[in-house]
Amino acid sequence: QELYEGLSLGKKEGAQGLITYIRTDSTRVASQAQEEARRYIAEKYGDEYVPDKPNQYVSKKNAQGAHEAIRPTSPARDPESLKNYLSRDQLRLYQLIWERFLASQMSPALLEVTTLEIAAGTYQFRASGSVVKFPGFLRVYTVQEEETAEESDHVLPPVAEGELLKLIKLEPKQHFTQPPPRYSEATLVKTLEELGIGRPSTYAPTIDNILNRGYVVREQKQFVPTELGQIVVDLLKEYFSDIIDVQFTAHMEQKLDEIEEGELEWRGVVEEFYLPFAKLLAQAEKEIGEIVLEDEETDHECEKCGRKMVIKTGRYGKFLACPGFPDCRNTKPLLETIGVPCPFCKGEVVIRKSKRGKKFYGCSNYPYCDYLSWDKPTTQKCPDGGKILVEKQGKKKGKLVCGDKSCGYETQISDR
Repeated sequence: QELYEGLSLGKKEGAQGLITYIRTDSTRVASQAQEEARRYIAEKYGDEYVPDKPNQYVSKKNAQGAHEAIRPTSPARDPESLKNYLSRDQLRLYQLIWERFLASQMSPALLEVTTLEIAAGTYQFRASGSVVKFPGFLRVYTVQEEETAEESDHVLPPVAEGELLKLIKLEPKQHFTQPPPRYSEATLVKTLEELGIGRPSTYAPTIDNILNRGYVVREQKQFVPTELGQIVVDLLKEYFSDIIDVQFTAHMEQKLDEIEEGELEWRGVVEEFYLPFAKLLAQAEKEIGEIVLEDEETDHECEKCGRKMVIKTGRYGKFLACPGFPDCRNTKPLLETIGVPCPFCKGEVVIRKSKRGKKFYGCSNYPYCDYLSWDKPTTQKCPDGGKILVEKQGKKKGKLVCGDKSCGYETQISDR
């Protein structure tokens, strides 16, 4: 929002809006911006990186085309020139927008793909690899920036057809069918876009709602449904199956667009929806009783009244509560230990959740100890400074890094 509304770039330029309107899913780009981008690309990278004609992209169905695509207001204003004026997060976001826009106006990359087929008795093995012959837009924006050690092994050595190869090592690997991964914020938004549900301005509030109402919690950047969330989904399927159908929602979005464009009269659309909905709602209110989540008894004793505390589910996840409510109102966070001592005191490192449902690691002695880490601590120590190592997840393999960010030590997590 700040990048769009404007930030101060010093006395010379004053306050400047750095990107165009943000609540849009349009891919349309003004010809003036395209020409400025093409001039910048030619000067910075060479004429071969400029396509013969400006690249044009087809907008998604029902995209709001009244605005341009999200792009830098001046493509020639590169991120390097803004380092002294933007915060770290502002600069990272601007760099992402700038790189993706500039890449969209560049020539395509050319890859040479090689496939080796190796015969061994009655078996046949196949390996594929690719070499970048011309980087094109990859000079600016690389889709997968982190190349793991496993991926780097896919560079194929030069071999001739019919050449006899020597087997150096055979590594058998067993693969099992995996269930579909849970939604992350990015994959959920992508799915909503593909299904034609919602608009860029509604995605963030939708995600906030399912978190704040306790329908899901975040675990390792993925949304995991809570017991309450599963109950709500079952009830919606039973009583409002037509309304929660994705086709109905996409169809309603289309009608709202037609109302906005003056092609439909809004009263008729609202009446067509509301009258049958009101009947369903009245039936559901009559038949659905109060949703009661069963409490799970624990061995934790309430220090105020001596009762065995129970696990309850709230808007921020599960917590311990005294079953003697309202006479006893004692509550405590439900702490899950990870078997690692706190590096600050004699407590234990436990898993906690922020108000947004994001998992982090803190000390069991909080608030007396303020240890906090967003990355999972381990029992291993850094060989350079003696600080504990924490786990960071890459795209394919994790790594251990020193908890002291100024140290810079890191090592790959060995296969277990």
